[in-house]
Amino acid sequence: MKRVNIPLLSVIISLLSFPIYVNALSTDRAQAIDIQADKLDIDDAQHISIYQGNVEMHQGSLHIIADKIVFFFDSNNDLLRLEIEGSPASLKQLSDKNQKLTGSARKIIYTDNQLLLNLEGEARFNSDRDTIEGDWISVNTDTDALRAGSKKGENRVRMLIQPKNLTGTANPSLPK
Repeated sequence: MKRVNIPLLSVIISLLSFPIYVNALSTDRAQAIDIQADKLDIDDAQHISIYQGNVEMHQGSLHIIADKIVFFFDSNNDLLRLEIEGSPASLKQLSDKNQKLTGSARKIIYTDNQLLLNLEGEARFNSDRDTIEGDWISVNTDTDALRAGSKKGENRVRMLIQPKNLTGTANPSLPK
């Protein structure tokens, strides 16, 4: 394993400043990034950085908890893909409308050039009070389009949409 190259590390850190969701808090991008892990491997030749063991990443309102996070870069050190693994891995972030956005899955993949966030394996995505669950969920962070499904055909997608809280009315409890 190679020693950490300080200029490369600063490039990697600067490339991490991206919001996971397009509607993410716009000020997050300008915040400092704090990543902690039990182990860090940087492979210059393969253009990857691997954080392993109790990984926590914070940037503004963005908070990721995982067993492993792998960053893939092109030859110019621009981010190509981010793979987050856990049991489950989770991410949380606020939107500019102060809505809480959360996601969890065994594997979360963010593909920068396609602006896709894919959650695979016991996937769950929450936007404020609404929830969608399935074997997989795919979110286009540019258009906010969302798809979900089952790989095995046995499990069904479940979506819980809370009623809007109108002035003077209470939200009824939904059956489970």
